[in-house]
Amino acid sequence: MALDSGVRSSVTIPFRRSGLTVTLSLYSFRPGALEDAPHGPARALGDLAVTCLVRDRSYRAALTELDQLGAALRTRPVVDQACGIVMHVLGCDADAAFGVLRRVSQATQRKLSDVASAVVDTRGRGLERELVSLSD
Repeated sequence: MALDSGVRSSVTIPFRRSGLTVTLSLYSFRPGALEDAPHGPARALGDLAVTCLVRDRSYRAALTELDQLGAALRTRPVVDQACGIVMHVLGCDADAAFGVLRRVSQATQRKLSDVASAVVDTRGRGLERELVSLSD
């Protein structure tokens, strides 16, 4: 199909960086016209493209992490309050109280912040028996 279209030479140059592979494919209507392509401007173009893509990936990952950290900071006071309530109900330390909240979160497949909000909203009332069973 390429020959029928007049293509007489082609070259594909791979570029690998930071776990990303990009290929640049060039085609020519003249035989042998792309022999030096891997060393000239095509190399510079491929290097620039892969560098930009890697930077974009890193930037997007940083934005995602920033959003996650922001959400964690916003929910931290509620989680701390819930830990205090669990500590009071169970008479345990902060690490044990956080462990109980984490187990409730995992067992119910709810976000830790949602579990903490529920504990704070009820002030731990009615949860004593469940909290004691989860503390073991």
